[in-house]
Amino acid sequence: MAELEITPELRGDLGELYFKHLCQQRGYAYIRLEDIYNTFTPQDILEFKYGFDRILIQIPESIVDEIRHICKPTDIDGNPSFVFDFLTCRLGDGWAVNGEINNRDVKDFSWVEVKTGASQLSKHQEETALFCKIKFNVFRITDVLAPPNKIWIKWEAETNE
Repeated sequence: MAELEITPELRGDLGELYFKHLCQQRGYAYIRLEDIYNTFTPQDILEFKYGFDRILIQIPESIVDEIRHICKPTDIDGNPSFVFDFLTCRLGDGWAVNGEINNRDVKDFSWVEVKTGASQLSKHQEETALFCKIKFNVFRITDVLAPPNKIWIKWEAETNE
C-alpha cells in the first residue's frame, strides 16, 4: 500500500474534479482551453463535455476571435500555459448529443479559472479578464481536502458584462 503525497498538483486536480461535477449538476458543459486550441474547427464548432456526453456547440460569431485569442498558450519553460482553465456553456433546455450541433447565445458562455485555498489570480489573468467580452468567473474551493459533503464552493464573479 502507498500513501499519496498531497502536492499542489493534486490539490489543483481535485479542484477541477469538483468543478466538473458541479457543472454537470447545474447544467453547464465545459471545455479546457487546451482542447479549444487543439480542436477548434474552421466552422467555429467546439465539443464540450457534460458528464459522459459530448456536445457540439456552434460558437457565436461575435466571440469567435476572443476564444481563438484567449486559447493560445504562452510558453513557460518549454511548456504551454493557458491563461484560464475552462470555457463553460450553460445548456438550459433543449440541447442535443450524437453529433447534432447546438446553438447558444453569447450570454451562455463564461471563462472559468479554478482556484483552491487562498491562491490568487496572476497579474496576466487579471489583465486578460478585463479585456474579455465573455464573462469571467473564479471557481474557488477553500478546503479541497475536506470530505466531499463538506466541500464549500464559491463562484467569485469577475464578470465583464
